[in-house]
Formats: sequence, structure tokens, C-alpha cells
Amino acid sequence: MNDLTLLEHLETIAQRLGIELRYENLGMSGIRSEGGYCRLAGKDMILINRKDSPRRKVTILARSLNRVNLEGIFIPPAVRKIIEEQVN
Repeated sequence: MNDLTLLEHLETIAQRLGIELRYENLGMSGIRSEGGYCRLAGKDMILINRKDSPRRKVTILARSLNRVNLEGIFIPPAVRKIIEEQVN
């Protein structure tokens, strides 16, 4: 499965969980941030640097989803494997 297809699957999973995805220019303020999962004003969100490569976006999104409860959600085996391989 290529990176863009993986990214689409991961984005769909996040949306099904009610997690807001935000693609932002994270380096703009001069502070380097990798992005990732956060909770802001009671809302779950994942911040991703829009300038990152598809591979990097997959890594950030998979690592973030590895932190939340995914039980009861069908995830294709190849995608689940990517999520489970991530270490926070």
C-alpha cells in the first residue's frame, strides 16, 4: 500500500473517531514542532505539518492514532499494523 493510500485510510479513521485533523504550517512561527495528537479546549485533534512528506504525515497520524482506543472500528490489517508499530 502506498503512502497516499495509507494516509487516506488513517484520515478516515481519525474522522470516524471524531478527531479533528489540522494541516498547518507548523514551522512558520520559528518553533519547530513535529505535530501530533493533542487535546485543546476539550477537543481531540491531530496537528500535521502541511509541508511534510506523505511518509512523514503517515508516521505522525499513525503514532497519534496509536494513543487512542481503536476497539470496535474496522481497520484494514495493513493499516492496523502501521498504527501498532508506532511508539509514542
